[in-house]
Amino acid sequence: MREVKFMSDYERYLILASHAHILSGGYQGYIGIREVIEVLKLMSQKQQTSYLYNDEFKTSSLSIIEVNTILQCWDDGKHRLGFNKIKLLANQMGVRDI
Repeated sequence: MREVKFMSDYERYLILASHAHILSGGYQGYIGIREVIEVLKLMSQKQQTSYLYNDEFKTSSLSIIEVNTILQCWDDGKHRLGFNKIKLLANQMGVRDI
C-alpha cells in the first residue's frame, strides 16, 4: 500500500470507506465527502462550530475536538470511531451521499 502522503483524496476515501459503513464507497459519495471535509477544515481553522453553507449560517452539534478527530482520520487515512460523526454534519448540510 502507498504511503498516505502520496495518495489522492479519492484513494484515501476508498480506504476509509472500506472500514466505515457510513460511507458509500462510490464516486458520488466521494464528491459529497469533499464538501463536508471543506466545511470541517474551515470550522477547525476558525475554531468555531458555526459555518456557512449554501448562503446559510448553521451551527454544528460537533465539538471542535470531534471536528479535529474527523480531519485527522481523513489526513491519516485511518478509521477511528470518532470518524463516523462526519455523517451528522453531512446530514445537517443536506449532503445525502458520502
